[in-house]
Amino acid sequence: MTASHDPQRLDSSSLDEARFFELLEQPEAWPEDPAVQAELADLLELHLALGSHASDLAEGLAPAPAPRWKASWALAAAAVLLVALVPAFTTLQRTRSLQAQAQDTARLEMLAQKRSQDRAWIAFFQQSATLLQDFEQNPALCKKGEEDRRQERDMAMALLESSHQLAAQGAPIKEAEVIRASLHAWLFEVASEDSCLSVERAQELRQMAAAHNLETQSERMERRLRGEGA
Repeated sequence: MTASHDPQRLDSSSLDEARFFELLEQPEAWPEDPAVQAELADLLELHLALGSHASDLAEGLAPAPAPRWKASWALAAAAVLLVALVPAFTTLQRTRSLQAQAQDTARLEMLAQKRSQDRAWIAFFQQSATLLQDFEQNPALCKKGEEDRRQERDMAMALLESSHQLAAQGAPIKEAEVIRASLHAWLFEVASEDSCLSVERAQELRQMAAAHNLETQSERMERRLRGEGA
């Protein structure tokens, strides 16, 4: 034991056993010395752990009466030796280990959740860019003057549902939410149409997408979220 455990440093008079425990459980009465406070805190933790295993102590100790301890440092040294006789120290270390594991698990779960959310946003922008490209192509005709946009409409409906989910979970960056909202408006228009569009209406939807530069914005945001720069 270091000199910091000397009861003379805790009080002007020697501390008997009862006074030692009384002081140990009254942190507000501890001296100002940080080193002494730290050691007293460790001893208090040990004292509480031993107290929770009092029945085990009673069984593990020899029947012969123990001599009266005359100084707090002797009491602390004996307490350390008693740890070998009871599972208190093991329990304490196990608790700390479980707490550390729980913290690590929570951190890893948060990281996994964030990665999953980022992947969902990346997929949304990637698929939106693909839909916008498809919408620029000349499709088969339902009949003269009508474009068959069945596949594009179905894809727009699926992306519209994804857009709702992404809006509810929150965007990884503010700009991603702005672009999602612009895409959402366009997707709603496409999903609300019949599978067969008039050539004029299809042209209006293409112009709407071009006016907001949706394809380029979607591709740029996908790259950004992947960490490939703007």
